[in-house]
Amino acid sequence: MSAVSRRTAAALCAGACAAALVACSDFSLVAVTATPNVQPLPSLPPIGFNHRYGNNPVASADGFQLERLLFSHREFWEVAIRTDPVLAGYVELGDTQKVTEARHKATDLFLVLASEDRNTIEGLLAYPDHAGQQAWVTAMLNNIIADGYDSITSAQVLVFFTESDQHAKLSWSKKNGYKYEVFDNDLKGTVLVPGPTTSPLPTVTPAPA
Repeated sequence: MSAVSRRTAAALCAGACAAALVACSDFSLVAVTATPNVQPLPSLPPIGFNHRYGNNPVASADGFQLERLLFSHREFWEVAIRTDPVLAGYVELGDTQKVTEARHKATDLFLVLASEDRNTIEGLLAYPDHAGQQAWVTAMLNNIIADGYDSITSAQVLVFFTESDQHAKLSWSKKNGYKYEVFDNDLKGTVLVPGPTTSPLPTVTPAPA
């Protein structure tokens, strides 16, 4: 094929493509997508809360309240609470009746206490035995239960010193009662061992309403 013939063929091809594009401009392509069968998610109130203190709005508010109570007594703990079933705690905090019902519906409670404050750590370690520590930790758990968690059947409290040292765990259930375990030998041999004049942490309870 000569160069002229090739140019002629190319021009014809280009013309045919242009004509096709013009013709296509008169039509619209509609993509049909099958409607998925999606189950609706549980409807929750449009409310936000601080997840650092709890896993639902009610638990978060109660965790914050306990942390502030301890802070007011110069016991510096970070507090977090998990309650189950979690959705029971998704209520408007301004509705006192619903908050009361949410606490009543909780059956399991998980409390975390963590401190990096030396005086706080040494204060807990200053108890002469683990029974004294257990009494203090139990009092913190009871502070939460006394808010209206009257249907709890099992609970745990984890105590951390700094972010890496799990000091102790308190477990409780209606069936087995209390069990207190210490995992770090009370930090013996470290600089955080309390001195002979260190006073144990006082038990903190909320002021009467």
